[in-house]
Amino acid sequence: MKLITFGCSWTKGIGVHYTEGMSREEYEKGTKNLKELRDQLSFRIHLAERLGAENINFSTGGSSNQRQERLATEYFNSFVDDPNNFLEDTVVLWGITSITRNELTIDGELKNFMYGAKDDRIRYYHEHFYDEKTELQRLGNMMIHWNKFFEAHRISNLWFQTFNTYRFPQNIDRLLPRDLLSCLTRPMINDEHYSNWLLDSKRIDEAVRKKLVNPHSLHPTKETHVKIADILEKPLREIL
Repeated sequence: MKLITFGCSWTKGIGVHYTEGMSREEYEKGTKNLKELRDQLSFRIHLAERLGAENINFSTGGSSNQRQERLATEYFNSFVDDPNNFLEDTVVLWGITSITRNELTIDGELKNFMYGAKDDRIRYYHEHFYDEKTELQRLGNMMIHWNKFFEAHRISNLWFQTFNTYRFPQNIDRLLPRDLLSCLTRPMINDEHYSNWLLDSKRIDEAVRKKLVNPHSLHPTKETHVKIADILEKPLREIL
């Protein structure tokens, strides 16, 4: 079985090298085996091991939903000459990230960014071309499209929202009702966390107090990755 994962830094496993009491300087310095730790301690790996699956990971730190869509399109299109090659024993776990991120070509290079970035071009784009309602409509349509694609190719898939629960105008099958951060902290609070290393919501404040995330970049600890795997395992098994 193949467990294919899409998402941002939480899915990637950024921050799993943190140990309690580690200074910010030590945390930012990291370790020599960061990749190995992320590929051992992140929830995607825990889930793959529990399912007896191989993890094929496309999540990256700071990833936008647009990047994930592009990577998924490129990956699945690569099988066009032999479409049956990837149909058997494949499950897709896809994490929706903040809608205030995007991917655009800037100076000839594809870049992911947050709309709060200190760049006049990004500020201009945000002011003139971004609308939350429109983006939720676009993102929901994308998810429905991929659901139909996966159904057509007999691929199991599950959606989760990483640190915000968005209210999509469409009904989206196989989408968990509550984001991971809320599941870990306070599900009844509907504030927004942007995942830019700032204490910008009551839920992330609580996550720090409970030591669910590290105090520097606010990413889940290795212990919390086990908790997230526990949250996702049951609904993931239900769609297999």
